[in-house]
Amino acid sequence: MSGAIALLIVNSAVAGLFSLCYFLIALINRSERPVIVFSISYLIGMSSPISELMVHFSNYPVPFMLLSYFGLECGFLAMAAALSAFERKRPLWPAIFGIACLAAIMRFLIWNGPRDDLLYEICYQLPLALALFLCVGVALSNAHRLTLYYTLSVLFGACGANFLIKPFVAVAMGSGRTAKDYAGSAYALYSQASNGILLTAAGLVVLLVVIQTAIREHLETSDTDHLSGLLNRRGFDRRAQGLVGSTLPEATDVCVVMIDLDHFKSINDTWGHDTGDRVIQIFSEILRNAAPQSALAARTGGEEFVLLLHRTKIESARLLAELIRQQTTAHQYPDIPAFTFSAGIAKLIPGESLSQLIRRADQATYRAKLGGRNRSELDLTGIADSDDHAQDWNACSWHG
Repeated sequence: MSGAIALLIVNSAVAGLFSLCYFLIALINRSERPVIVFSISYLIGMSSPISELMVHFSNYPVPFMLLSYFGLECGFLAMAAALSAFERKRPLWPAIFGIACLAAIMRFLIWNGPRDDLLYEICYQLPLALALFLCVGVALSNAHRLTLYYTLSVLFGACGANFLIKPFVAVAMGSGRTAKDYAGSAYALYSQASNGILLTAAGLVVLLVVIQTAIREHLETSDTDHLSGLLNRRGFDRRAQGLVGSTLPEATDVCVVMIDLDHFKSINDTWGHDTGDRVIQIFSEILRNAAPQSALAARTGGEEFVLLLHRTKIESARLLAELIRQQTTAHQYPDIPAFTFSAGIAKLIPGESLSQLIRRADQATYRAKLGGRNRSELDLTGIADSDDHAQDWNACSWHG
């Protein structure tokens, strides 16, 4: 058995294992992301090396010659579609269809052409390279979401470049007098070895993309409060620790706004828990829309919320709390009763832990409730007299 035939068997097995692996991930995970499309693309691609073996051993090679070429071409195009579908984007169907048509035309034009002729080999390999470059483009379009896509684009690019180099290697080494002779040629050994190495590496990176995405989405799900869509206490603590524990100078410009909806139990008792849930959702939307993108907003209890503001002076935190309070009292939902909240605001003291910061903000919230509710209260611990005039502000605490 020649080395090329052995590599054809190995490449078939590797493609089959990738297809099975993605199928099992899709079966076990059952997420919204269509991981199964990767399984399909490798299943299609697996037909190419199997067909090459059949071309070598069969007395009727023509069907297998066609399946070998178009199995590989369609496998690459299916990978481009799979990458888009995995990212919940519409596949680039015009480009996919155009390259598929080009492949069919090229293969028809050179069907009985002279093997090991440079023009023949370029026409044979060019559509395969274009399909891989399409995969490069799709990977790069998603690189902003996951840096692994940069690695994947490099590997697909190397695979595409390899298919552009192959015509020159085929002319130099010889790919066999006929298609049946291909498997016994030195060129086949080069072709299958280079394809196997590069495509296996790309397959492993795709697998890493799938796994990393699944882990990230699992963490996001476990860190999110399902009713409000905000972070839950676990998610908030995990993200906030990095900001509060930073040694950078701006880490001291961290403020926390603790919010407690006023008389929430009476809303549930009077209007029902469905209305109470709607109040939570409406307030969460107000909080999410008012808070800056850099802020961490979380629902930490039944009617308790927290907002962590990075690189924010306590004056700005107080202004934001008042803006949210005004928007809350003026909500425009006729089927929802009027509701208010009390808030406590505290600024991080150097060397302070997250729990200590939250405790001071919570105590300020308690004082706001004692002071009449529907108002905010500053915690002035560690704040200098000149710090945003905070001392003067607390003397005229805002309230509705």
